[in-house]
Amino acid sequence: MIIGIDIDNVISDLDKTFLEEFLKEDKNKRNAGIVDPKAKHMTEGMFDWTQNEIDEFLINNMDRMSMDFELIPQSKYYIDKLKDDGNRIIIITGRDRRIFKNPEDVTKKWLEKNNIYYDELVFKKSQHKIKECKKCKVDIMLDDLATNVKKLRENNINAYLVKTRYNENYSLNMPMLSNWENIYNFIKNMKCEEK
Repeated sequence: MIIGIDIDNVISDLDKTFLEEFLKEDKNKRNAGIVDPKAKHMTEGMFDWTQNEIDEFLINNMDRMSMDFELIPQSKYYIDKLKDDGNRIIIITGRDRRIFKNPEDVTKKWLEKNNIYYDELVFKKSQHKIKECKKCKVDIMLDDLATNVKKLRENNINAYLVKTRYNENYSLNMPMLSNWENIYNFIKNMKCEEK
């Protein structure tokens, strides 16, 4: 099988580092702390920052912060197992120059630092990764953004939502995988059903 995998909040724990960094930076702003703990995301109302403050902070810090992203539990282990089972692993990421100064370099360094196996690394140029998934002929795509998964599925791409804090209550009727053990077993069962 050809497996497409997003990076942030699928392989890397972007949210953990974001929360730590936003809390530190908040002290340099109005020091209000978290104003809405139920906000969808740090960048969507959790803090009292303006959109310009959020954008400026991300543009100036994203490359540095992303090198500190920890691995999502068991992601490396199960990606290695998927590779060992004979699957082709294609990392398809939405990282771009809107908030990264050098997304390609930073991403390759992070993958190397964490010893993440992949056959191909693709930076999306289309909205929702549709063209990239079709070009790479992925059999399954794993992503944390519900809008991406919805659009991929509407375009006949077998996409699955990987559960995160901000998408766990997503009301659309789409399949969700809760963790990497669940992802691995799901893909293994898919392969068995194809035989």
